Amino acid sequence: MTNLKSRAAYLALLLVQLSGALFIILEGLPEFRRLMNHPGEQLPFERSDNLAAPIMIMAMQVAYWYRLQRVPLPPQRSNPILSHLFLFLGRLAFIFGGSLFGVVFFRHLPEIHQGADLWLMFRRGLQLLASLFALFCVTLELERLGRALGSNQ
Repeated sequence: MTNLKSRAAYLALLLVQLSGALFIILEGLPEFRRLMNHPGEQLPFERSDNLAAPIMIMAMQVAYWYRLQRVPLPPQRSNPILSHLFLFLGRLAFIFGGSLFGVVFFRHLPEIHQGADLWLMFRRGLQLLASLFALFCVTLELERLGRALGSNQ
């Protein structure tokens, strides 16, 4: 019974992290496109910027660190296909984070216009760093799971 509870807890925590990563990617795509097409132009403040993303990032971090400290990886049988699938998903999450980082720091910021709202830039910068770190943590979790599933190869 304990093994079943542990597996359920692991799955629930992994789903929180994966849904958060999907949220970050889907919510970030329109902004990513705008930054690519209009470098240096500050994105306008929108009311929807306030709570959804920080709450999701926090939920992802709580799930990640709780899983890391309290919930072990469930014992797995070797499954090369699932192993490769989880390793691939982890790399995809990190590729998106890396490309977002590159666009913001190497294309957008060097061209930022004078008179940009520094407080808004600071808040969005913190949220960007938190998002990138959350995506990094999801990548690590998926790689741990992928390696565990491929351990007998």
